[in-house]
Amino acid sequence: MENHQICAIKNALREQFCSGIQATAHEAFLNSCAGKVAERLRRLVVYRNASCVLVPPTAFFRQIGVNVLLDGKNLVFASPKMHQGFYLVNPQRIPRPQRTAAASFRSPNPWAHRIALRAGEKVRVDVMVMPCLAASRDGGRLGDGSGLMDLQVACLATLGWLHARTAVLGVVPEAHVVDTLPMKPTDVFLHWIITEQRSLQTTWHGPVQVPIVWDVVDKKTLRRNEVLFFLKKHKGMAST
Repeated sequence: MENHQICAIKNALREQFCSGIQATAHEAFLNSCAGKVAERLRRLVVYRNASCVLVPPTAFFRQIGVNVLLDGKNLVFASPKMHQGFYLVNPQRIPRPQRTAAASFRSPNPWAHRIALRAGEKVRVDVMVMPCLAASRDGGRLGDGSGLMDLQVACLATLGWLHARTAVLGVVPEAHVVDTLPMKPTDVFLHWIITEQRSLQTTWHGPVQVPIVWDVVDKKTLRRNEVLFFLKKHKGMAST
């Protein structure tokens, strides 16, 4: 299937999931299920074995961020649209009573260290948690259509922060779990799906290998995005 056909199908699915009963289900999920999802994630072996977890910087995922720090794991999150790169919160440098407060995505956060790409700082991400509008049992993911999460993962892969066993976990309402979704080569597949009712391992077992498609990165985005600017200038990835 051609990419434009996949995009058309995904756009139609977004309209479906953003209207009527399914939209109501998603809103209810966002309003009341953050704690359930955080605890369900905490029980997974893949999470328990992780040393570093990347979490979306939104209110829904803050409890996951709190758990990450309380469990002694490094917390990584992106700045808005990656304009200022990525931040790292190391719980070993934080008194335990202050770890809950340190799981803040707001700026300034005195416990969050901005990762210095130009100085060669790197992290090794073991688990990535991603929001989904829908997710499929074969590892497919439907996002909001902005492409931002796919681009973020592509940047992480190009930076060398991911490894062969990095796991991608999608968070989605149970009502939005389907059998399959069409996927493009630049889309991120899921290894696990977390809902308010269960944790589901998908049939996707491949590593995270998402390229940056430089041809679709406009100059304005390149100038404003610290990570893309760094990769374009210092990593010689223009032909990726």
